Amino acid sequence: MELRPTVAGYAFDREAFEALRSRLRDGYLSAATVKLPRAPDPLSVLPRSPVLDFRTFGPRVGGERNLGQLAERGEYALRNGRAAVLILNGGMATRFGGTAKGVVPVAEGDEAFLWVKLAQVRKLIETYQANVPVVIMHSFATQATSEAYLEKIDWAGIPESMRFSFAQSVMPRVTPQGEPLAHLPEGANYPDNLIYTAPGHGDTLGRLRASGVLHTLRQQGVEHMIVSNVDNLGAELEPILLGAHIEAIDAGAHMSVEVVRREGDKGGCIAVLAGRPVIVEGFRLPAGVDMDVYPQFNTNTLWFWLSAIDRDFDLDWFPVQRKLALPEGGEIEVVQFEQLIGQATEQLEAYYFEVDRSRRFLPIKTRDDLAAAGPRMRAMVRKLRG
Repeated sequence: MELRPTVAGYAFDREAFEALRSRLRDGYLSAATVKLPRAPDPLSVLPRSPVLDFRTFGPRVGGERNLGQLAERGEYALRNGRAAVLILNGGMATRFGGTAKGVVPVAEGDEAFLWVKLAQVRKLIETYQANVPVVIMHSFATQATSEAYLEKIDWAGIPESMRFSFAQSVMPRVTPQGEPLAHLPEGANYPDNLIYTAPGHGDTLGRLRASGVLHTLRQQGVEHMIVSNVDNLGAELEPILLGAHIEAIDAGAHMSVEVVRREGDKGGCIAVLAGRPVIVEGFRLPAGVDMDVYPQFNTNTLWFWLSAIDRDFDLDWFPVQRKLALPEGGEIEVVQFEQLIGQATEQLEAYYFEVDRSRRFLPIKTRDDLAAAGPRMRAMVRKLRG
């Protein structure tokens, strides 16, 4: 199918889309078919745990290294321009009243999520006299609003030479029978953000590479990158964790993943598939699985060795059912096809950092979450202003 002119400039894998909707229509792709046939093994089956405990700043973290040595290694990498930051600012801008979350103020002033994430990097640049490139991934639903805001705040002071961005691809939504919404009789009256969706954060690595940003960063000597959601203001580039990630690479890993101790969270966990520890999303687990055997929860904060991701990734597509409001009132049931960045752990060797959720995991998914976190957000903004 052809895309509307308003989104035609975004990447679209037409061949994958046609195959996916055909499989959905014929019953070969569903919420049931993407579930694992049995519960995956817990980490306890492995002779050596891939999880390093960073919940407290104790004197030792794995092997013979201590936190001071890890911090020194991370600071050295920063000062030598070997680390970058990627902010996931895509998605469909649906949970904050149709506004791109990145531009929603977190305190009383104009300081929004994007400002905080950028100001955190600016502080690192100033502290270490470092070159720290910042990459922002937009979607068709967030790009225009976000770029206007970034121009207004002048990227919170990030030097122009360190500013990069690219856009997610686009994927049409379909009915449960596999029919594109654009093909429905009333589809011509549907807005773009109903007809199309951003296909999850699983296309981040592919779009980073296809955009040319990955190549540019590697040419500049950047070797490592932290990737985090725009709404998780706790997930900043921290020298200790950068140092730990570099040591993980030295030990044979290709990436590192931040996890927290599960506290009733619904989502991804660490489990063992085919003998290796990977991120498995909750919806893939068979019904009735005891989550107590998977105590870590995926925060979607990942550290990548750029040499390992300069390649193609064959990630699965998952059908996600949604009920969406129609312009004329009422609802329509749709299916959207998504990929997950955490599934890269099935193709790359990963280490896991169990972090303090009160410091590193501060997701804001709704306006109620933002209101509850108000005092902390204001304190964070005051500190970054200073």
